[in-house]
Amino acid sequence: MKHFLHRIYAILLSVAGGVLVAFAFPPWNQDWLVWFGFVPVLAGLVLFPRNWLAAPIQGALFGGTFGGLAFSWLWKGGRPIDWIWNTASLAVVGALWGLIVSLLVQLPVLSRERKIAPILPGYGFTSEAWTKSIAHLRAALITAAAWTVLEWIRGFLVPEWNAVGTVVQSSLPLLQISTVTGPSGLTFVVVFANLILIAAVRRLILEPGRMSWASRFDVTATLGVIFIAGVAGFWWAVQKPGGDTKTVGLIVPNTVAFDRYIDLTKGQAGNGIDLFVWRCARFSPGDYIRLGDAQIGKTAALVSGTTVTDTGALTGATIVTPGVVRNVILLPGSQVFFQPGVGSIGRTLNPVAFDDVNWVTFVNWEAADPRLVRAAVAKQMQVIIAIADSFRGRGGTEQFHENLRLWSVSLGRPVIFATRKKFAAIVTASGKVIGSGRTGSGEEVLQGQIAVPGPSDSTPYGRYGDWFAVACGAVCLVTGISERFRRFYEKSGRLTP
Repeated sequence: MKHFLHRIYAILLSVAGGVLVAFAFPPWNQDWLVWFGFVPVLAGLVLFPRNWLAAPIQGALFGGTFGGLAFSWLWKGGRPIDWIWNTASLAVVGALWGLIVSLLVQLPVLSRERKIAPILPGYGFTSEAWTKSIAHLRAALITAAAWTVLEWIRGFLVPEWNAVGTVVQSSLPLLQISTVTGPSGLTFVVVFANLILIAAVRRLILEPGRMSWASRFDVTATLGVIFIAGVAGFWWAVQKPGGDTKTVGLIVPNTVAFDRYIDLTKGQAGNGIDLFVWRCARFSPGDYIRLGDAQIGKTAALVSGTTVTDTGALTGATIVTPGVVRNVILLPGSQVFFQPGVGSIGRTLNPVAFDDVNWVTFVNWEAADPRLVRAAVAKQMQVIIAIADSFRGRGGTEQFHENLRLWSVSLGRPVIFATRKKFAAIVTASGKVIGSGRTGSGEEVLQGQIAVPGPSDSTPYGRYGDWFAVACGAVCLVTGISERFRRFYEKSGRLTP
């Protein structure tokens, strides 16, 4: 009976953990929950009696609950197949992760004797306390590395949206970690901190009282590394980037009427704006001549989403530079996206060369595919412009923006982001949002200066790719092999004294 109750408690904890992590994402935006959202499922995996069959089930429930809630906007928006693929893929990630944690992660046995450890400098170190702290750090390393590499592998199956570390971007200094490690580094930090938290609480319960510095080393080291990373990220974010600066005017009225767009643009024409971006306008043949009244095609360029319907659904984009007018027409197609092999990697990039800058325009789901964003940066495109229809379902548009922001910071590129009637933002290469507006905010014109990186400028992540995720995979592989050999020798009696 007791064994049965343990299994029920572990299942409930797994579901609770999935709910907590999902609530860190839009539309709930409780990003602070991610710092202990893994604690319930980890409690069930490392503190309860182990079972190689139960562990994958617990992990699958955690991953499936997280994916099902985080991507619930797909279901509500009439895209059940996409929702199933995301939920199922995260359930598989959770199942494999639960199995790895069950097999490779072992917290040290703690004494239940209630004694107070001395805190005098001369007694600050004990080999037992030090060994336990190192064991906690090793357990956190394996746990975080396993989730990180599995999350990365999932990106080969479906577009890698909503990595656990995505919500860490609410802290601009910590977001800078992604410039070195990519999104995987933020995920690693989150899961690592969760394991250290549960290990520290467990130790305080079983060994209450004063603790020496060696006993606290695991917590101190974790907090110290996060603090140093934050300080370094803050320093990096406040550095004045090199290169030219360009002024962008983002015009986002809650209409598709050309007259409204041109009037708002005329009001900004004397502000030295280099590029105007219109969210979605309906052009008539004679309207192109009127663009010159707002200096478009003369001293400023224009990238505009276009529509031919009263509903305002995007049907393409219009790009105007001095002497050139280009219309990009979207071919009718399904909006299937979160399914294997369906992403936009095969689509043609449409760069805009203007004022010594290569601007790239993504329409609708193109900017939602990190593979296409990486391809654009690899082809030395310097600024990303993303124009999309609003996603049906609450939270989808915000998730799109957060994922694109994370990818662009990782690759060191500024982003101009606009969705019809929902959300718009101008984001620097460091991730700082210098202009944003939402429906009902009253903001129809957003203006900001962005520093344009050179065509060959790149972050460490942009140069070396997913090296960190690969390193996490190597950690799991080496640990698994060494653990297999250790158990073999223990079974053969060669390690017994």
